[in-house]
Amino acid sequence: MKVAILTDGVYGDRAYNTIKSKFPCDFITVKYYGDFDEITISENTIEKLKDYDLFITYTLNPDLTYELVRKIKELNNKAFVLVGAWKGEGFKKQIESFGNAFCPYLMCDIDEDELKDYKDYLDNYPHLKEFLKYFGKPKVKLYIKNNKIEKIDVLREAPCGSTSETLKEFVGREFNDKTLIDIGLRVQHFCRAGKIRLFVEKEGKKTKAGKILVSGIQVIQIP
Repeated sequence: MKVAILTDGVYGDRAYNTIKSKFPCDFITVKYYGDFDEITISENTIEKLKDYDLFITYTLNPDLTYELVRKIKELNNKAFVLVGAWKGEGFKKQIESFGNAFCPYLMCDIDEDELKDYKDYLDNYPHLKEFLKYFGKPKVKLYIKNNKIEKIDVLREAPCGSTSETLKEFVGREFNDKTLIDIGLRVQHFCRAGKIRLFVEKEGKKTKAGKILVSGIQVIQIP
């Protein structure tokens, strides 16, 4: 399976560095000109859209994101698109109406349960299912010995790599009631999700990312 990170130059580098540890992965800066419904993607980029099984877009221009998903659907109907940057439920519905794309609230909040209402995605795009074995909603085993964190086993990593970056700091530390709270707070330092939008969101994405990581931790006591 081949993965491509599509960016307009700002985000996506950390996802690329994380995902390439498991799958062949390329980092593609999309060249385009124009705006609104007159966006034109460079021919060089369009050719590349034919070559991958899974795309993750970190394009901040919504018109560009729309055009990328549309082009991928047209040129490569076996490929799936995870939209890593988007705003607005209307835009989400518009993008997902193509049938080959999903807009997660957070990239670290995707697993098969999250996609249970999108069963066709998993049935029609087996490479998405393969991707979710290793990346998405964090799944971690925390091994405790003599009240200290002896070892950490990351079974599924957040695509941005924040799971491992956070937890490696806790190896050897004492484990107590506050440890999981500290982990949930620390991951926010590595999280690139946007700040809370006042009057729109009740909870910021960084806070949510912390809760997601903590909920995915299984604590195992070893003799």
